[in-house]
Amino acid sequence: MKLRCDGQSPCGSCLKRNLACNNQRTGTGNSSPKEGSLTNHETCSPSSSDRGSIKFLLNGGQESFTEGFRLPPRSNQIHGLDNHKRLGLGEVSKNHLECARPDFGSGFTNSDPATPQFFQETFLDLSYSPFLYGRKPVDGPYDTGQLDYPTVVPEHPPTFGLHADPSIFEPERPFALALIQSISATAWQVLLDVKAQQEISANLNVLLTTARIRKFISLYFECWHPSSSILHVSFDPETVPLTLLAAVIFMGAMYSNDETEVSIAKKVLDFAELFIYSSEVFSTDTEIGMAFSGVESYKDENTDWINFQNYQAGLIILLTQYWAGSRVSRNRVRDGRFGELVKVGRRMELGKSRHLPEDQALEVLWIQKECRIRTACVVISIDCAFYFFQNLPCRLTQSEMQCDLPSDKSLFFSRHPFAEPNFRFSRDITLTKAFENLMDESYTKHMDLTVLDMFMLIHLLNSYINTHMPILGPVIRMSRIKQPIQPARDSLQEAYSIPDDPTLIPVKTALSRWHDHWFVLRNRIPSEEWAALGFYKNSYHFWLVSQLLITNENVVDVVMQMEVPCEDKLDKLKVLLLDDQGDV
Repeated sequence: MKLRCDGQSPCGSCLKRNLACNNQRTGTGNSSPKEGSLTNHETCSPSSSDRGSIKFLLNGGQESFTEGFRLPPRSNQIHGLDNHKRLGLGEVSKNHLECARPDFGSGFTNSDPATPQFFQETFLDLSYSPFLYGRKPVDGPYDTGQLDYPTVVPEHPPTFGLHADPSIFEPERPFALALIQSISATAWQVLLDVKAQQEISANLNVLLTTARIRKFISLYFECWHPSSSILHVSFDPETVPLTLLAAVIFMGAMYSNDETEVSIAKKVLDFAELFIYSSEVFSTDTEIGMAFSGVESYKDENTDWINFQNYQAGLIILLTQYWAGSRVSRNRVRDGRFGELVKVGRRMELGKSRHLPEDQALEVLWIQKECRIRTACVVISIDCAFYFFQNLPCRLTQSEMQCDLPSDKSLFFSRHPFAEPNFRFSRDITLTKAFENLMDESYTKHMDLTVLDMFMLIHLLNSYINTHMPILGPVIRMSRIKQPIQPARDSLQEAYSIPDDPTLIPVKTALSRWHDHWFVLRNRIPSEEWAALGFYKNSYHFWLVSQLLITNENVVDVVMQMEVPCEDKLDKLKVLLLDDQGDV
């Protein structure tokens, strides 16, 4: 099904542009291409409908390309679930996780919500701030230590137009109070005037109530988790590190339908980032201290689960800032924080994460290793995405992509994967090997790939094309010069066919095979399941751009003249389509 296809044959989109319509209904037996059917690489050349689709995709640059990706909305986009409902992506389930229910873990607090004393004490807790009244002790696992703050009392504490929802009200949990205190402590280290301190304190106390925290966690797992499944469904706010809890909360808050909640979350998002990246796993202070003391650096870091969860927090808050933060914040995490993630990931050897025989001993070991594999894959995809969207060369090499392919999502989404009837301990293939097989023309074995696999592989393929652009450019140019004039079969396809040159054969093979695999998957997966795949289901968009990059003789001049980094690479690629006639 093409972009903007109305389901008719011929469709209105093709009629408008006077193009031959090749609309084939997905899900029908006779329209499903057979895997490996593309033996002639020229069949992978862009058809007229694909040319119309990519022109439509690039019409608004990155914004139009990612319109249906269910990303955290920026200020100029429709917010939260209203946008998802418009896209037909469903609603948030309040009971998506156990931790989203107000009664979860309520045994820790003996409170009767029917008594006036309960409300009095709870609302006093809501108004507490380390900037306002000095330190309030927090006992238990979230005790942040003996932190004292100067007293800063606002004359009129703001309410920001947020009102408590009686249906979701519950006593404040220790993790909520500890999170407020921890982020406030980090903010206090920044040089701010009294008014700014008051605003930050009030924002945190209004935003990070227990009820809203549970709401934001639910939003995270409903809206973001399908597209970036790196956390297991056993996630528990009572036990995870505060850094990971903060990252999940702020990503989830970006999807709120309440504009005031989103606005407040964005105001303190930078301080949440500071708090997360001040953790030991990212801290150079820790590294220096260990070196001075003669302690072997990070001896057990590749097996330290807490350190890894702090690493995941850094990844999630980076994605939150990149898609929903200000331009300054977006550039900071792209240029600086991602480098920290790459450095720490190398230290943890995430790129070598594989299911080993010892992981069979305990289910929790398998789950933790799967989290590492999926996190490594997301980091690799982000590295490629920076090249795709902003022309920023990859910082990871192919030799660092030796992790397993992720297991089936039905296993990872299960609380007890070992009990699943379709449990499979390992995929027995690495990401690098799958990429090599895709490009190897002599490889004829069946590759059982998932939509997530396809998403990662097309990112790697696009980065490969961009990295080899200085080599591919002369090849494409020379092929145009040497290509003999032949009778026109299909002028559009002929003009953009891929030249037969040994340098391009692996790329053509990979694009052709990816195309085959993709439509086999698309026709095999039911519509309801397809709709729940997050932005992985838009991988074909990346294929269209990759195809454009190796079929247009002007691409080298355009790409090689782009600045590094480029604010919107896709917007600049539109010039490659200026030769097309008609509107899209």
